[in-house]
Amino acid sequence: MIIYVESKAFPCKTFLAVVKPSDKIARIRAHLLHILYDIGREDLQFKLRYKGQYLRDAFFIEDYDIPANAVIKMLPVAKRNDTMLDIRSIASTMTVSVDAVATQGLQDVKVELFREIKEFIRREKMIRAFDLIIYLMFLVTCLTLLTNYWYAFGWTAVFFAFTVIFRPYYNRHGGFTGNYTHWRFLYCIFYVVGAVGLLGASLYYTCITWIAVAAHGCKDWVFVDDCSHKSVFTAVLFSSHCVILLASTILISLLFVNFRLEKGDYIEKFLVQERDIELVMKSARSSKVKEKRTAAYELACMAASGDDNKFRIVAEGGLDVLMAMAHCDDDATQEHAVEAIGELLTIQSIQDNFVDMNGVQTLTSLLHSENSRIMQEATVNLYTIVSESEENKSSVVADHGLDDLAHAAYQGTIYCQRTVASIYLELAFNAEIRAQMASRNMPAQALVHLCNSTDPETLRYALQTFELLAIESSEMICAQEELMEVLLDLPNKTLDEKLYLLAGKILLYYAENKMTCEMLVNHPSIRDALGMFARSHDTILQKVVTKVIFCMMDTKEMKLKAREQQLRRVLEYIRDNSLDREAWDMADQGIQAMESDEGNLPTLPMLSTLEKLNKMGGEKQTFGSKTSLGSDEKPEASNSSNTSD
Repeated sequence: MIIYVESKAFPCKTFLAVVKPSDKIARIRAHLLHILYDIGREDLQFKLRYKGQYLRDAFFIEDYDIPANAVIKMLPVAKRNDTMLDIRSIASTMTVSVDAVATQGLQDVKVELFREIKEFIRREKMIRAFDLIIYLMFLVTCLTLLTNYWYAFGWTAVFFAFTVIFRPYYNRHGGFTGNYTHWRFLYCIFYVVGAVGLLGASLYYTCITWIAVAAHGCKDWVFVDDCSHKSVFTAVLFSSHCVILLASTILISLLFVNFRLEKGDYIEKFLVQERDIELVMKSARSSKVKEKRTAAYELACMAASGDDNKFRIVAEGGLDVLMAMAHCDDDATQEHAVEAIGELLTIQSIQDNFVDMNGVQTLTSLLHSENSRIMQEATVNLYTIVSESEENKSSVVADHGLDDLAHAAYQGTIYCQRTVASIYLELAFNAEIRAQMASRNMPAQALVHLCNSTDPETLRYALQTFELLAIESSEMICAQEELMEVLLDLPNKTLDEKLYLLAGKILLYYAENKMTCEMLVNHPSIRDALGMFARSHDTILQKVVTKVIFCMMDTKEMKLKAREQQLRRVLEYIRDNSLDREAWDMADQGIQAMESDEGNLPTLPMLSTLEKLNKMGGEKQTFGSKTSLGSDEKPEASNSSNTSD
């Protein structure tokens, strides 16, 4: 299958990688390394991302559900000019000889790249040599007609035709080409078999001809009888044919072995090989930036390749080392250290150990990083902690964690914001943390900012979080005037009725507060917003809209304003189109109340807020402050490494 690779570093180029679903991500990286070598950008350090998730070399393509013709992103890892290829590369330039590097014992990914390129160049040379043999073979085939055994032309010509028609074509830049290139291994086998058979026949004719010539003796160099010119020519030609067939057989055997090497075999083996954990940890503790950067990448790769490696890293004190590297000055080292931590946190026991070591504070401090990728990786790791362990949630909000999340909500990328919204939602399901969030203004302001996101998932998580926070403090909701603007502007941004329902429930809190209700009824967009909500097929949302309008008629002044805003049309639409009898009844009562004068106000339902909610929603389909937890199914927040570019 074909994978397309795009990069902002090469805006006018789209790279192609031909791989199989069973290949590892390292295979795609290997294809890209060859392309970068060809265009002179071999020192570019990069990472691969698909749908917001960074791809690990040790994982298989099918593990990430990457389909054929998918487009993945190639992202530079560091901006430093001295950054080497794929973190491991420490050779200074491409002019460094492979042998020289190897003799120095530098296990560098460039060495593997050079090794592959060297083999492919050798393949090109051998195929060119084989082409020369084919030309000689053509000449021999034609000259066979002039020998004593002219009938040998038949099988020689058939073999030559097979050699030419099914011959594989290859060049290092374009790879294999031709209609029969996928038969190259069968070609090699059949060629060897045919060449051996032809070699036997030619050797036979060579022997009997030379024996006849030797027996005659060619006395006085008189070329007659068995020593005629034709006989000598026959012996020489078939001798040459034997040499050609023997050379081509050896060459095609070498090509058969060489054909087994595919682009990335050496590089992939190097990228996912097991390294000595003690040596890696020694490099991680080094004071040299390049060694630490290399060690951070290797730890991330090792952690991604299996649970056994995760426990080995922890046993060698890897958590302390990774936390220290996460605070270093080198962005590439920080990024890979945070990635390695993320891989380790997938094991619950390691996660608990990490929390006990105050590792959460390390992650929350990284939310202030100027590197967006580091910030995003930190939020992903925090989401792993809050989503998998109820006990560890309190560690996230400790020591200004909520404020750190708020900073990420303002400064992060769209994927980072989605993850932050998911974290807030997970934290809001904890009663103690929910009370803490409701008592502070910073999280609420951050959530309002997230509600302005163009990403529907981010908006949904933020609104669900507000719905949960309203359980603790409806006053906190009413204090967010900007949120009211966002909710009323929602129909202009999306047609998602689930988001409409969340917005309607939150607007109900504004409607039940006298001060904010007056702001609501005076808002120029109130009729359009409630009208769009009323057109929903969700009967619960229609009841919410009716209840909001009821609240706007609690005083004579607001009723007059409601009439002026023509909210009666909204009620009429619900009455005429609702399929729910209770929603129809409520809309009809609302129309009557709106048409009545002040003296008829007592005809409105004289129910408490809770009774109204229960009456409107029933026992199972209630909504608002008492049923926020059950009104929507708890979502699984998107991991930012699982979203598309």
